[in-house]
This record gives sequence, structure tokens and C-alpha cells, in this order.
Amino acid sequence: METHIWKLETSRNRILSKVVAIMCVLAFAIGGASAANADYFAGGMASKKNSVKYVGVNSTYVNHFDNARFRWNALSGVTFGKSNAAKNTMTAARYSSSWYGLYTSKGPRDRSRTFTIQVNARSIQEASGRNMSKWIASTSTHELGHALSLDDNPKTSKASLMKYSRNRSTVISPLPYDVSEVKRIYR
Repeated sequence: METHIWKLETSRNRILSKVVAIMCVLAFAIGGASAANADYFAGGMASKKNSVKYVGVNSTYVNHFDNARFRWNALSGVTFGKSNAAKNTMTAARYSSSWYGLYTSKGPRDRSRTFTIQVNARSIQEASGRNMSKWIASTSTHELGHALSLDDNPKTSKASLMKYSRNRSTVISPLPYDVSEVKRIYR
């Protein structure tokens, strides 16, 4: 009789353990699927206040880059300033590669880190049709998002400037999801 009760309790404990394990897996899966955290980019800047200078661009690109900075500054509580003495740079050219924009950071994630943003006028012109100006705006603003530690293609169902699948003719500013994630990073 005593052996039978022990076997019954052991069996219940195993079932309970399995139920708890399944519940933990489900909670993680559901929580992970609905979590609001972006996929963070390790190449972002340590501070939410950064300055940038424009290198080798005409007045059209100066306007686009200014507007990209203003879009982030107005919505997310960060500051992208402009200074000829800045170590961070933004430039545009007709690169032979197929990318639209390229963000590159150098150095450790502290005050010494710098970044370079390159906008590929050739690829954008080929892909954008009559919407080249909007695509430049979307690309420039997207690349500045990397400086704010946002990665490409966040795992969210919400609309995001950082998604490759965005409509570059209409999504030219940080969206609420992007702004909330930047605020979370730089609290």
C-alpha cells in the first residue's frame, strides 16, 4: 500500500512538472511574440546626443540630411546636431553596390565611438521611380536609427522605419514603435 501511494505521488509530481514546463514554454512563446522590445543594434551610439557633419554632398542632400535629423529630434527626445567639427559623417554618392544606405560604426560603445552613413544615390534612383526624394528621406532617417541602436527588421508586427519591407515612398519618419524603442534604450 505504501509503495502504491509513493508511485502515485511520483506520477503526480511528474505530471505536474510537465504541466509547469509546458506553461513556462507557452508563457515564453506568447510573451516573446508580443514583446515590444526591438532588435537592438550593438553598433549604436552610447549617447542620445550626437553631432554629424556632411561630407561631399550638394544642397539637395544637405536638405535631406537636415530633415532626417529633425525627424528624429522632433519625435524621440534625442538630439542629432550638425557641426563641421563632428567626427560622425553623412555622405551620398553613386556606389556600385546594391544597398540603399550603409551605417558603419567604429570604436567601443562609449563617447569615442563614431559612425559614417553613406546613401547610395545610384541604387535609390534605380529603384525609386518618381519617388527618389522620398526614398532618400526614408533611407537617411533609417540609417540614423542605427546610430540610436535600432537594428534592421525588428521582430514586431508593428510598423517600423527600420523594416526593409517598409514603403520607402511613405515611411520617411520614425514611427511610434521606433520612437518607443529609442526612448527605452536611452532612458
